[in-house]
Amino acid sequence: MGEAPAREDGTVTRSAEYVGSFPVDDRCLDEQIKQLDTQLTSLRTCKRRRPVSLKFSIKGVKMYNEDETTLLMAHALRRVSLSTARPVDAQFAFVSHNPGSIDAQLYCHVFKARHSRAVRSLQLLFRYVAFKF
Repeated sequence: MGEAPAREDGTVTRSAEYVGSFPVDDRCLDEQIKQLDTQLTSLRTCKRRRPVSLKFSIKGVKMYNEDETTLLMAHALRRVSLSTARPVDAQFAFVSHNPGSIDAQLYCHVFKARHSRAVRSLQLLFRYVAFKF
């Protein structure tokens, strides 16, 4: 899972494996974090994963297939309510509203990195672009 240097437009690309998405209840932050922890724990050994490229910029995060020819998911930063990392399980996740959705349903999108250092990098990168936004 490679790392590409930042492009002139500030976009940074990182490789990961997409584990999947699940709905998150719209409740207080503490309850959401408990729900995320439970779900992420249950997904830590999930073998069904898809190699993807994640592109981070001040516009948001985009997920492409591994060879970056097909856009699979895109989220503006304003749609993202939180992100988390579990270095011990090499998991990175963020919670967002789906673009174009008329309901307020939140979804958690889960990714697996090659190792804990890579997952910390994903989390820091996500926070960095969110801060610049």
